Formats: sequence, structure tokens, C-alpha cells
Amino acid sequence: MSFFGPSTTTKIELVIIIFICIYLWFRYKYSYWARKGVVGPTPVFPYGNLRDVIKRKKQFFQPYCDSYIKYKHLPYVGMYTFDRPVLCVNDPEIAKLILIRDFDHFQSHGMFSGGVGDPLAGHLFNKQGSVWKSLRTKLSASFSTGKLKGMYPLVEKIASEALVYADQLHSNGETMNISEFYDKYSMEIIGSIGFGIECNGFRNPNSEFYLRGHEYFNPKSIYWTMTRAVAFFAPNLFNLLKIKRISPKILNFFFNLVEETVGYRKKHSYKRNDFLQTLIELKEGSVDGESDDSKDKIPFSMQDVAANALLYMFAGYETSATTGQFAAYELAVNPPIQDRAREEVRKVLAKYDGVCTYEAQNEMVYLNMVLDETMRKYPPMRALFRKCTKDYTLPDNLKIEKGTLIFVPIHGIQMDPDIFPDPEKFDPERFSPENKVRIHPCHWMPFGEGPRKCLGLRQGYIQSKMALVKLLHKYELTLDERTPVPIRIKASSMACAADGGVWINLKKLKS
Repeated sequence: MSFFGPSTTTKIELVIIIFICIYLWFRYKYSYWARKGVVGPTPVFPYGNLRDVIKRKKQFFQPYCDSYIKYKHLPYVGMYTFDRPVLCVNDPEIAKLILIRDFDHFQSHGMFSGGVGDPLAGHLFNKQGSVWKSLRTKLSASFSTGKLKGMYPLVEKIASEALVYADQLHSNGETMNISEFYDKYSMEIIGSIGFGIECNGFRNPNSEFYLRGHEYFNPKSIYWTMTRAVAFFAPNLFNLLKIKRISPKILNFFFNLVEETVGYRKKHSYKRNDFLQTLIELKEGSVDGESDDSKDKIPFSMQDVAANALLYMFAGYETSATTGQFAAYELAVNPPIQDRAREEVRKVLAKYDGVCTYEAQNEMVYLNMVLDETMRKYPPMRALFRKCTKDYTLPDNLKIEKGTLIFVPIHGIQMDPDIFPDPEKFDPERFSPENKVRIHPCHWMPFGEGPRKCLGLRQGYIQSKMALVKLLHKYELTLDERTPVPIRIKASSMACAADGGVWINLKKLKS
């Protein structure tokens, strides 16, 4: 042995022993579902069933959709994210138990929930228990009919600005990248309603709000992309190691923006019909707990205001942006459907003297059907996820242990030909009012299902719809040759996004 320590040979032997121990540990963990008699695809050390995701060959949730296609005859499948067991649920009745009837056993999404790695992740989406229940009740009021009508002029104004941007592209003879168009449009709405600012992204593509917001969803570096993916599946590791999940520059920008806006409103006694105002009022009054006793007030700090403003962006941006771009794609590919949607827009607007009021857009039923069918083929999030918060036994006696992740592969379900015949066909009639009521609640879930169903779904429809209303009323949408048919899903994106964007030609209609 060397005077200065172990020999090189000894060090190598030690590394080999450690590696073997880690490998054997993973092998034991990968026997978890087999020991319970649950079938599933073979995991690969050390990725589990995520090797192609980590190598950026497949989209984030593709392995779970692939699993559904292969094993849909089974009620559930055992899978792994690294060494962590995941129960992938195929049976809609079991999904209904988990998401709705026995929700109290599955209250958590099981994602990274804030702390040193991301202090602004401590928002409603990541809360559970009485704190979640109280905060959701309070925030529900922000999406009442009255509140939506109050916020509507802000959305309508931004949709009109979006049309001006489209007009400029048309007059310049440019093809529209409608993916970029909806990115800007959605970010404008988020900035206005969620953060109380105008970021002017249509006129200023280098707006810091737009750039920081875009980077939040699409990290520039592989490091932050991979860090976020690992944090999603291994949140406890991030809490333990205190690893940052989001670039501090992004978090500091949004926190400082909210703090400055709140400070301005307080100083000038200024109020506005937006989501941020609701958060300010929660901060000033805190959040009531389950008791009426003032001692049960739940503290709601400036960090909570900023976190829930960021949630508004997290929940509202990609949903409306991806739905809008894919709807435009399908309308361009299916001219008869586009003609029918345009005819409805014209008919309704004529009734309201050409003005797209809140009531007018509510009457555009067929356009809602188009959006519903779009979200069937291209759900913004391709799987729902929950974490078991207390032991639960399924009707067939399978025990789901506390801490187990549950995935429901909604994209796989929504593209199942046994549920939606000829699933590749774009057919809005599947969601006519008479057909929609007959759909199983766990066969179509772009907004989730159960008590944790998205609060802002009605506003999501308005956001996605308004830009389409403006475009369809003035232009015919045709597909540019740069857009592949069928569309390809970007492998590096967590959400369902078009690879290379959706390019649309605008043809001005005769008055």
C-alpha cells in the first residue's frame, strides 16, 4: 500500500464494488412490481423506463402512452422512473376511483413542491391537505362568471393586437409561424392578467417578460432541461441536495416583478380586474383555514403571491398556446371544418353588431367543439399524475403504498380506437353537446378530473378561442409547405408541442 493512501488498484476495486452495490440496489427496486404480480415493460438501469426520454429521443410522457398501447388490455401496468415505482393506470374505472371517488388518498401531484431549489413552486398546484383546500376555495372565485366577464376586455384587447400583428405579416407577404404567434399571444395574456403588466411582445420580440417566460418553459441549456426532468421524477432528491431546479435569474425576475407591481398598486391605491388583484387581496387578508377562528388564518406572503402568479403562467400559457396552434393546424388541414367554424363566427358576430363580446364568444359552440377535439388529439399534458398520500387498496386487492406515483396516460386513452373510432381523424362532432355528455369522465381529461381539475378551464377556452375568432373572421388559413403532415411532436418538450412549429399562410377573405 502507498504511504500516501490506498493504491490505484484498491481505488478501482472500491469504485467497482460501489457500482455493483448500486446496480444490485436498482435490480432489487426493479423487482417491486413483479413481487406484487403487476406486469410491465422491462426497466433499464439506471433510467427505469425513461432511457429514451433522458436521451431526448422521446417526448416526456411517450413511454407511458406506448405502455398503454401495448398493455391496454390490463387495468394497470408497473413502470419505473429511475428507481421509483409508477403505477400506470389504463382502466377508466380505476382512474375514476383515484381521481374522483377516493381522491383523499391521492391528493398530491407528486411533483417538486418548492424550497431551496425553487421557492416559487409552492403554489396551489403543489399544495395538498387543508392548505390546498382553503386556497383552492379562495382562488375559485377568481374564475367565476362575474370575474371572467371583468377580465374579458383585457383578453379581447390582446386578441385585437394579435390580429394587427397578423395583418402586418400578411401585408409584408410573410408566412405566419402560428406556434410563435400563440406563444406571444398567450404570454401577453399571462402578463396582463397574471402579473398586471403589458409586455408588448408583438411589437417588441425582445421583451424581457416574454424572453424570461419562454425560457421558463423551454430552458436554453441541456443542463436546465435535464435538471427539470430529473426534479419531476425525483423531487425528494432535490430537496435533500438543495439543487436549484430553475435558473435563479428567471425566479428573481418574476419575484421582483410581482413585488414591484404589488408595491405600486398599494402606494397608489390602484385596483385592476385581474388575477394578481385576487392574490393581493389574499395577502392582505391571509387565507381562511377550515375554522372560522381568526387563529386559523393561513399566512400568505409576497412569495406566495409570486408563486401563484407563476402558477397562472404555468397553467394558462402552454394550455392555450398549444391548443391554439394545433387547432389552427387542423383547421388548415380540414377546409370544410374551417368553413363551418368561420360561418359560426360570422353568424354570431352579426348578431352582436360585429363586436365579439363575452356573450358572443360563449355562443360559438362549434368552435368549442373544435377546441375539444384538438385537445383530444393533442392534450397539453399527455398524462395525469398523482402521488398516493396514504395506503390504498384497489378492488382487486392490489395495495398501493404511500408515496407511489400514479400516472394516467390520457393521450394514449384519447387516441384509443376502441374509445374514439378512427382516432387520427379530426372530427369535432365527437364533442357535440349531445355526444359530449355520453363520454366517460376518464376518457377525455385535458383539464384533469376530480377535485384537482383545472380551475381556469373556462378562461382557457376563451384564450384559445379569441385569437382564432379574429383570424377566421378575416383570413382563410392554409398550411405552408414547411409544416409536416402529420405533425411531429417535439421530443424535448414536457408539453405536447409541434416540432419545428406550425406555419400558416393567410389569405385575406372578401368582405
